[in-house]
Amino acid sequence: MKVLFISPNSPFESIGGVERYVINLINYFKIQKDIKTFLVLPTTGESHHVNDGNMSIYYDNNLSIPRAKRSAAEIALKAKGFSDLIEKIVKENNIEVICAENIIFSTPPSYSIRLNMIAINYNIPIMLRLHMYPESPLQIALTNELMWNKISCVSTSVAGDCFQKGTDVDKLSTDYLGVNTNDFSPIANSKYNLRKELGFSEEAKIVLTAGRIITGTKNMLREKGMINLVEAFARVAQNMPKARLLICVGKASVNLKVEFDNSFQMLLGYIKINGIKDKTVVKMFELDQMPNVYRGSDVLVLPAEKNETLGQIFIEGMACGLPVIGAKTGGMPEIIDDEYNGYLVQPNDPIILAQRIETIIVDKDLRNYFIENGFKTVEAKFTAAKRFPGFHKLLKSLIK
Repeated sequence: MKVLFISPNSPFESIGGVERYVINLINYFKIQKDIKTFLVLPTTGESHHVNDGNMSIYYDNNLSIPRAKRSAAEIALKAKGFSDLIEKIVKENNIEVICAENIIFSTPPSYSIRLNMIAINYNIPIMLRLHMYPESPLQIALTNELMWNKISCVSTSVAGDCFQKGTDVDKLSTDYLGVNTNDFSPIANSKYNLRKELGFSEEAKIVLTAGRIITGTKNMLREKGMINLVEAFARVAQNMPKARLLICVGKASVNLKVEFDNSFQMLLGYIKINGIKDKTVVKMFELDQMPNVYRGSDVLVLPAEKNETLGQIFIEGMACGLPVIGAKTGGMPEIIDDEYNGYLVQPNDPIILAQRIETIIVDKDLRNYFIENGFKTVEAKFTAAKRFPGFHKLLKSLIK
């Protein structure tokens, strides 16, 4: 089988849940013997091609879309360059199935249309993989009206949202993302000390949150629940002087620097207004540093108000032995079972959130109970070793 993956989100350009999934995808498919995989990723540098095991990776500058001062002519030229590369890969390698990751969100609509035209012209089944909810009328139209053979959703929440917006139920499937438990595990790196790196005392209790602060050009501070968490932590800090807040922000691609910087400064402003500047660190970590960050923290909190389609960081945190707190929205309840492997709270309720944070830090028996059940949850549903073979089988089923 020969499969072409296309992802506008590259782990070598930015950091987020989709990017972490792409790393897992590369690690899985490059060692598979019965499938030859081709992957197209964006690059802000020169377009180039490399081989990694049984995978060929094309870094395409046409898939990196400038946000500032872009004209219709420039977009059209890039879209043509992108489709020329796709057609070249398809023809030279006899591609049998195409999987487009999140393409309706991260590129102009002409990219999705051109990709569908190539699939139709060469009679190749094509899958749309959704890591987000289609929200705008254009995104919904691209989901429902193009010729996707299958629409794979990262959670039942996303699949249900698509169905409510008119997507053919027979095209929908839920295919959870997996975590690489070789990298994300409770086994600590003895040479790494998170508290020392951050300048915290060894007695500090670290409340961790992580995520994007922008999606595309959109500020995501409120949607991700970071404002709510800042307000809740201000209450925690009054009762627990040794508590510290660590906010890991996902790196944005170069073409989104202005939007990222604006959101970053806004986040610092909320921290200052709530009087926790001396107890908070905002920092960017590389993908391979995150397991150590999870292991060095005391609780992971992401009380997103909306748009959290699954919550990959909860899976990663649980796999590293970290108790978690999420919100009763989106796909988070598909991971977190309230009071079994973590807490679920109502969005935008900093008082209850503060109480839950304090309880997890103070109650050692409860912490251990959540940690133990978190391991069970990951092992049962969310390891990459279990998720990717099923996704592999789904791709095979599309080939006529």
